[in-house]
Amino acid sequence: MQPRKKTLLNDAQIEEAARLFGILAEPSRLRIIKLLMPGARTVGELVEELEMKQGSVSKQLGILHDAGLLGRERDGNFIRYALADPILEPLCKLVCDRIERVARSHAKAIGLRLK
Repeated sequence: MQPRKKTLLNDAQIEEAARLFGILAEPSRLRIIKLLMPGARTVGELVEELEMKQGSVSKQLGILHDAGLLGRERDGNFIRYALADPILEPLCKLVCDRIERVARSHAKAIGLRLK
């Protein structure tokens, strides 16, 4: 019988990982993160690009900020939001790359060719 591998995360860390993935599971939050990848934006800029109501965008920004994923700073009369956690870009790239691989595999299986 082989020895059991030591668990890398304890239960509290697993709960925290689940909480983070839960926060990232909301599509509008992922859209906000995507828009913030190139740099900071104001709530107004995000509202315009997302075509969402200002209250909805502000709510999602608050959730992301409270989770420590976004930072914010005052710029005159505006507040600019930016990514605060460096893990967001590589994590999103990793997930998007997987989605692309799966899509290509499915397309190939049914005889489609993707660019």
